Amino acid sequence: MNVLVASNDRYVKPLWTMLASLFWHETEPLDIYLIHSSVSEGNLELLRTGIHGWGGRFFPVFAGDEVFQDAPLSLHFSKEIYYRILCSELLPKTLDRVLYLDADIMIRGSLKDFYEMDFQGKSLIGIRDIPEAVGFKEQHEERMARLGLSEDDIYINSGVLLINLMKMRESFVLRDFLSRVEEYRNVLVFGDQDMINLYFKGDIGLADMGYNYPACYLDIPDFLRWLSGGWLRENPRIVHYMALPKPWQKNYYVKRMMMT
Repeated sequence: MNVLVASNDRYVKPLWTMLASLFWHETEPLDIYLIHSSVSEGNLELLRTGIHGWGGRFFPVFAGDEVFQDAPLSLHFSKEIYYRILCSELLPKTLDRVLYLDADIMIRGSLKDFYEMDFQGKSLIGIRDIPEAVGFKEQHEERMARLGLSEDDIYINSGVLLINLMKMRESFVLRDFLSRVEEYRNVLVFGDQDMINLYFKGDIGLADMGYNYPACYLDIPDFLRWLSGGWLRENPRIVHYMALPKPWQKNYYVKRMMMT
């Protein structure tokens, strides 16, 4: 199984934890590709030691710092969010697919079935983002209008992506992608995620929400259902700690309870 991640030094420890949860649940051999432009040698060695110790292989891939130096950013995002889009250019040509995973997620079961999904001719397979997936109609409609997408278009969360590298090599052009980033610069809120949904419009397949369950909307009733063994506890293979605060930040549980 080919797994792609992207990080800077600030996210290396959460990334290490995510990868530990992946290796804990996965019996398939794992090759981990890290696209980065600034991870220190010490942190690369930390990741290498962990991945090798868990039985996997580690392939750091350097991306030129200048590629997305001027890309629009907002909220808590850094330029590394754009690096996943470089996979078809930077990863070995022998790979036919790769599973991209954000650092702020936890794996709760094998991802083999998801990884082996039929692309059915699509470049990407993802999971609907929160507003559309759980019925926040006004938020979803506002976002689609801002990006010029119709109600029939798919909008996925970019934190978990199954990427068809064979098709990407044939159809993806970085120059065109960067040109569209500039075209939409003033309306992008979620950076790479907005751009992925714009650029790959009509070329995105869908997977079950259990492969990217949004923990940031975990309210008290949901938590009680999880404790009692309901849907949330039994089904999600991936729990995604979207937005802020993050679980590794001070007073996370206090802040989360205040938000629910």
